[in-house]
Amino acid sequence: MLKLAGFIIGAVVGSFLGVCIHRIPRGESLIAPGSHCPKCGARLGAAELIPIIGYILVWGRCRHCRERVPLWHLILEVGSGLLFAKVLSSQGLTLSAINSLILISLAIVAAGIDSRHKIIPDSLTLPWMIVGLLMGAFSGGIQGIFSRALGVLALGGLVFLIAMVSRGGMGGGDIKFMALVGSFLGVPGGLASFAIACITGAIAGVILMALGIKSRRDEIPFGPFISLGTIITCVFSEQVISLVFPWLGL
Repeated sequence: MLKLAGFIIGAVVGSFLGVCIHRIPRGESLIAPGSHCPKCGARLGAAELIPIIGYILVWGRCRHCRERVPLWHLILEVGSGLLFAKVLSSQGLTLSAINSLILISLAIVAAGIDSRHKIIPDSLTLPWMIVGLLMGAFSGGIQGIFSRALGVLALGGLVFLIAMVSRGGMGGGDIKFMALVGSFLGVPGGLASFAIACITGAIAGVILMALGIKSRRDEIPFGPFISLGTIITCVFSEQVISLVFPWLGL
């Protein structure tokens, strides 16, 4: 039942995250107007607003102008549902699970926006760092806040130094995004996320260049790889951290 509830909640959240990915870069309200077709402006009916089912009912097209609805909306809803189900089934209804689900949601939005617009908005990082620190306070008191604050400084500082040395290899959005990850996961979790991001980013870069899709001079957004590392760490927290840092004895 917890898995089923997690999947349903995750699918609903995933639908909202799709709205965030579409509207935040455009400076649009997340509340008004209601969900509508971006081409003809027709409001979506009640059935169309049901995550996953709504997409299937209209066969992935607007019922008015027949404009195709991007498949990534369906993938996002299903993927979010699976992630929520996995986290809740493994961590239960705990502060740790809530901490992970908030960060996973932010990571999904950051990946979607950065891959499409090559930016990670401050509204997605700076205010939520405070939430990460508060989560630390709720779970560990003063020590929890200190651990999360250290994560902000360590992860943000690390990426800042890399950006300085590489002279633009990483942007300010990446710096603040990693600081956000540190505010939710602390130093070990944040470093594990960053390590996975670097490995997957390097592999993807080599593959894209080998296929002739990208060249050495082309910019590849790093936010999606940070998001991937963060999500993997949130879902498989202790296993990932112990694999990356075996000497910690977790």
